Amino acid sequence: MFRTGLVIICAGLFGAVSPVAAQTIPQGRDHVTESLQRRIFPQFSDIMSNAGLKKTIFSEGDIQKILQDRRMRVADALKCMPAPRCEVEAWKITPDEQRIIGEVFARLAARLPVFRTYGAAQWQRDADAVNYILSVYGEGASPHYPRIDAMTQDATAKDYGQLVSGLQLHALQVAPQPDEDVFSAPIHYAMLMLDMNDRDDAIHFPMLWQEWNAQALHAARNLNWRHYPYSAIIVPGAGPEQAGVALSAMGKFRLMLAVEAFCKGLAPFILVSGGAVHPAQTRYVEAEEMRRALVTRFGIPERNIIMEPYARHTTTNLRNASRQLATLNAPQQQPALIITDQDQSAYIESQTFAQRNQKELGCEPGTLGKRISPFAIPFHPDARCNATDPQDPLDP
Repeated sequence: MFRTGLVIICAGLFGAVSPVAAQTIPQGRDHVTESLQRRIFPQFSDIMSNAGLKKTIFSEGDIQKILQDRRMRVADALKCMPAPRCEVEAWKITPDEQRIIGEVFARLAARLPVFRTYGAAQWQRDADAVNYILSVYGEGASPHYPRIDAMTQDATAKDYGQLVSGLQLHALQVAPQPDEDVFSAPIHYAMLMLDMNDRDDAIHFPMLWQEWNAQALHAARNLNWRHYPYSAIIVPGAGPEQAGVALSAMGKFRLMLAVEAFCKGLAPFILVSGGAVHPAQTRYVEAEEMRRALVTRFGIPERNIIMEPYARHTTTNLRNASRQLATLNAPQQQPALIITDQDQSAYIESQTFAQRNQKELGCEPGTLGKRISPFAIPFHPDARCNATDPQDPLDP
């Protein structure tokens, strides 16, 4: 019985299965790395899952030339030093590959509408993100925020070198499909490096809107938003720096302020935002702990709580809150209310924070209204800043 089940489950790796089995039985695919790819590179993943588009792309002579050159470079990487850096470098998308593929996409845009949306500019952004992930989580380069986002493996350790070489040898032994070298291989290795470093934060809550936020989503569908001056009370997380501490003192203070505003009827929801950030590799998710405290300490009903468990910085607290309010279909003209301690509230209002948004997000997640207290400031979300950001793979 066990052997039969194993053959069926792994048939996607080693052979074919019947049409019925293919529809109902898992195919032995790595759902972690595949989910990471879909989360970080959603548009590209949609294109590469379309058989017709893939055939069109790989019928281009320029793509075939890249394919040949890349296979030779990857094979030669096992001979160069220092290892494993040589192998990781070989996985990256070179400047010439980026340029040529961008030109191919630009040509295809003339007859395929999908490449007018996903064109050379988005491809360049995705390719840069792939190389960034490989540099940080494959080679140990410094990330944008090394204190919390750095590689967890030791890039100088012998075991790590053997791991990378093993991945390379395995790839050379498996007969490659055309797309596996030019597109799928670089992204696949980038996702593997995230996984090997236990940096799969981006997919930690796959059922967020089906479970955690389901009651709030249902409530929003039947809500008269005009009964409230604000769409939601946004509470940014304040992660503790001590290992083993679930909720910091500042986090508790921010919740106290938010509950007071909620009980005054200022908004129908409290939106708590924050991922597993402080200290690095903590098992506690700020938003999850704040949500738990709202229910158990303050008696706030789950239908009035929205959990945003990914943000790692104040910038993405607001961007992700904007995304969630869009999911709830909150009125665009209705502001939310950011409630936090007086220091962070003043920082959010500062020019320094506006400059940081432009540098890190490339846009402003929203505009601020006139402050109503030292702790509270209105926020008008801007949906134009809600696009997925592959350069931030832990919270894209």
